[in-house]
Amino acid sequence: MRARALSWLLVATSLLGCWSREATWSALDARRSSVVREGESEAERLYRHGRDCMDTLERDDCAIDYFEQLVELGPDRRDLVGDATFRLVELYRRHGKPEQATLLLRKFWELGMGLGSAGVVPYGTRFAPPTVTSLVMVDVDQLEASRLHQDLPADAKDMMFTCDQARREQLEAEVEARREAKRAERLAAMTPEEREADQQRQARQRSRFRGDDKDKQLSEEEQEKRREEERTVFGDLCTIATALGLTDYRDFSLFLGASNHDDSGQSIALVRVDELETRLTESVAAGRLVLEPEQPIEGRDLTAMPQSFRDKLRVWTIVDHEFRGAPVQVMSFDKNELFIAPQALVPELLHARAHDQNRLDPKLRELIEQVPADIAFTTIITPQATQAFMSELGTMAKLLPNPEGLLIAAVVYDYAGLFVRVPTEDSVKAWVILSLARKLLDGVRSDEDDGEVNFMTNMDISQSRDGKALLMTNILTKAAVTQVFLGY
Repeated sequence: MRARALSWLLVATSLLGCWSREATWSALDARRSSVVREGESEAERLYRHGRDCMDTLERDDCAIDYFEQLVELGPDRRDLVGDATFRLVELYRRHGKPEQATLLLRKFWELGMGLGSAGVVPYGTRFAPPTVTSLVMVDVDQLEASRLHQDLPADAKDMMFTCDQARREQLEAEVEARREAKRAERLAAMTPEEREADQQRQARQRSRFRGDDKDKQLSEEEQEKRREEERTVFGDLCTIATALGLTDYRDFSLFLGASNHDDSGQSIALVRVDELETRLTESVAAGRLVLEPEQPIEGRDLTAMPQSFRDKLRVWTIVDHEFRGAPVQVMSFDKNELFIAPQALVPELLHARAHDQNRLDPKLRELIEQVPADIAFTTIITPQATQAFMSELGTMAKLLPNPEGLLIAAVVYDYAGLFVRVPTEDSVKAWVILSLARKLLDGVRSDEDDGEVNFMTNMDISQSRDGKALLMTNILTKAAVTQVFLGY
């Protein structure tokens, strides 16, 4: 594209004689700036021109100028500011300005935290068991509204969301074949000495990001038993989709899973579905769900309640679906929200809903309130669960001594911004963690595979302003996301 644009410019220059390349661009800029679209705000105009400069004209200086103006303007349109920020970070890194990229990402995250609230998760989450220590959520509507997702190949979208097992296995086989072909091509171009060095490099990477490989010491039967013990009720949301007459995860507006890190039996799921009441009625008629008799709830007289509230205490059982040998049941505590849980947890969930009890662990609730409202994906882990999780990561665990939880969030526009926040009460400890992390990253960057997208390559690590949190950020393009899912 750049070469073609240059050739067109050279032709124009030869025809017009006295016009320089800079004069041509200036004329184009003046003409574009003079075009005002009806109803377009100043923020929308700046964003449109910046994107035009970056994607069409391929003029980084022009794009930086417009996007910096937009960020400085600080409009209420966080979608415009967000994508302008992610694009600016890419441009700053391209032009050797990593410090500016770091400051920009930190500012965007801190502003987003200021907009956070417990409302970022569905209302019914508040009734989850207090034993829940980790939570993962995907806002499908938010993700599908982004241009990045819209522009992804159909195969990449299927890898994310399909419930067709044959289709998934086909895609996974194709991805593995592509990656194996790349590995073979890379190894074929190496000398014996280079191959040996490559094997040593891969061993170093495995030791950093992998635990002690305890699973390999277990028999096949023991490994299967462990997998069953780690299974959660939200691990099979495709069955929930089928029970509601849906095709796959794309038919959910949002889905969420939460569990206890030591006992996955203490797990719940929540999905948001348009026209849920109609879906439930149709599923009962089709024999996929069974509406259970009304259950008594201690401390509440159901007959004295209005019917609209009693409806929120209904329970359905999914036909031919069990979790650890017992039925899985669903409830609807709020409009278009379906709560899924093992049968053993249902009585306490109904009690919490009937008495409007917010039972979430205070630490988990505190972390939820730090999540920006416009995220497409988030994972939140309490301090207790984080420490247990880190203990299984081998050498990597040394980077995060006694973390006060873990918060991961992705914001997706034309580009995707991935944010990781690890709070710690000790600012000195955070500085030590930061130094160790940067040292590790330097090693990873020197070891990375040629031609392969490495998440660590553009990972930016910094401290929060108060020094009490480690921040890790990365910007992902469509190409990077496609490579992750499809191995291109």
